Amino acid sequence: MLPTPLAWLVLVVGVAAVAYGLAMAVLYPAGGFFLVWIVAGVLLGWAGLALATRWAYAVAVLVVAAALGLGCALIWRDAAATPPDDLDYLVVLGASLKADGSPKETLANRLDAAAAYLDENPGTRCVLSGGQGTDEPQTEASAMAAYLRNRGVDDGRLVLEERSTTTAENLRFSREAIEGDAAARGAASWDSAVQDVTVGVVTNDFHVFRALRLARGQGFAQVWGVAAPTNALYLPQALARECFAVAKDALVGNLSL
Repeated sequence: MLPTPLAWLVLVVGVAAVAYGLAMAVLYPAGGFFLVWIVAGVLLGWAGLALATRWAYAVAVLVVAAALGLGCALIWRDAAATPPDDLDYLVVLGASLKADGSPKETLANRLDAAAAYLDENPGTRCVLSGGQGTDEPQTEASAMAAYLRNRGVDDGRLVLEERSTTTAENLRFSREAIEGDAAARGAASWDSAVQDVTVGVVTNDFHVFRALRLARGQGFAQVWGVAAPTNALYLPQALARECFAVAKDALVGNLSL
């Protein structure tokens, strides 16, 4: 039996996924996630060929692909939301640095989004959250502070959190930093003021969904995402990878969906 139009479509998508995986292997090889694209492409190609004779297998593969697509859509919904003006604090989540200590593209995009918000909302303070990786010459927080100072942000508005190494730690330690900063400025304790503190979590668009749920798990009652753009070529990989990260965090109890 000759392949149907649907079978051809699935086969073409599979070939495209393999090609994209190979491109990611060259451009963004860290972590090896490009292998997921290659394997998914092979499975989709097999499903396309199997549609003519093995419907059960083909349907199973397509259901998994549809679930991944739904997950990406849910993640993107949160990224598209607009945060309110005049938030009390921004929390900028760290990301890796270049060898010279300057932010890589992902982190620079977050900082540009934070700088734009801070320019428009002069009463908002900013927590910069990120420790020092083994291959980084300084903490991510200190690199972020230097970047924002160069963008004209007043140093007095910046609060550095330099211990975290994961997103969950970013948010847990940032809560402590906000509590300490608020206390130093004569505000009420976190426990009594938690319902009134408004916070924007600055991260890349694909990461907003998970970051917000982790933040709520750390006691942030009024929290919004401030989405920074992602390189368009890398975005499909980032979204797919984030679906697996959300599933992992949900399974280990780090967040509630």
